[in-house]
Amino acid sequence: MNREVTTNYTHTNKKTSLRQLRWGEILLFLLISAIACYVRFVLRNIVAGDYKMFFEPWVAILRQAGGGIKGLAAEFEYVDYTTPYLTILSFISICPFLNTLLLMKIVSILFDFSAAFAVMAITFHHTKNWRTSIFAYGALLLAPTVIANSAMWAQCDIIFTSFVLWSIYFMLEDKPAVSMIFYGIAFAFKLQTFFILPLYVIFWMKKKVKLWHFIFVPVMYIVGMIPALIAGKDFWELLTVYFFQAGGLMDIYALSHKFPNIYQLFGTDAFLIEYADAGIYVTLAVLMAELYIFAFKKYQLNEKLILRMGMLLTMTVVFFLPHMHERYAILVDVLAIAYFFYEPDKLYIPVLTVLCSFAGYTIYLAQNNIFPLAVYTILFLGLMADHGRYCMREIWTKN
Repeated sequence: MNREVTTNYTHTNKKTSLRQLRWGEILLFLLISAIACYVRFVLRNIVAGDYKMFFEPWVAILRQAGGGIKGLAAEFEYVDYTTPYLTILSFISICPFLNTLLLMKIVSILFDFSAAFAVMAITFHHTKNWRTSIFAYGALLLAPTVIANSAMWAQCDIIFTSFVLWSIYFMLEDKPAVSMIFYGIAFAFKLQTFFILPLYVIFWMKKKVKLWHFIFVPVMYIVGMIPALIAGKDFWELLTVYFFQAGGLMDIYALSHKFPNIYQLFGTDAFLIEYADAGIYVTLAVLMAELYIFAFKKYQLNEKLILRMGMLLTMTVVFFLPHMHERYAILVDVLAIAYFFYEPDKLYIPVLTVLCSFAGYTIYLAQNNIFPLAVYTILFLGLMADHGRYCMREIWTKN
């Protein structure tokens, strides 16, 4: 009886919230959306090196194999994407409208908007204010790294990022099963989803999720394999794509690929094997120390702490792990934007976070940068220290 009353109340409350939207807020939403679309339209013809070197040949191979589901039977000399994104590329290969570059950008841009809606939902969950939530939506859509990733570079990092954001939203809404389904979908698209896995371990230790909820991660990965299995691809080959990626055969020529992490302080092209091996163990050691503190100390895991921990844990991975690319902190960028609307006096967090990430983008896309990446590395380390200080204060004093 009580559960039914609560459900009806929640449903009514959401309906009431929608009715509270004013015409001015609707116009603000439409204006921001129009500006975001126009900015991306202006950048539609920019061609990045990755497109010419990888994506265009991959789409050509998929097209030669028949495109669509049939195209997934194609054999590649090198490809490190899983079935879900290759399925998108395979259908793009036989699409009669527009060209491959524009279609790839449109797919990523659609997920820009999905991520923006997720940030808007996270913000509304906290503030119950539509205007603030719409500004959060706009902040994500107009973030330089988000725009550059999809509209300039035609990369797809925003796809897994948007699913992680939705996963976090449903965790905040206390819907752990739905949250883990979205996290599983994110994992089906990109291995970088694992950068924030330690946060989900903390959720489990704090009893926000049950152990059986993690089954959704491999299940969604296997569901994502279905189109390639229908096309006749080998199950084991599909299952082990991420092991091939983790081998890093395409990335071993540099310790950091234009990303402001610790290797920018020591040099990115010397002691490649030695520093890379050490970096893996250092990353694991720092993560284990953070997990020990965050998981075993008794405290109340509030929403601000969840976002701060998510940023700190992800930053720990990309800061210490070797062979990180300039795009790999996009999840930190979007979490920083969401966090700002929890604490508006912390503007420096999204500004400096995006600035550090965008430094690598400018080197890749414009072959230019104002300051050496080592400067941004110091800023990035300062942000990590700030997140760590906040988390420790919340855990050891307030709780």
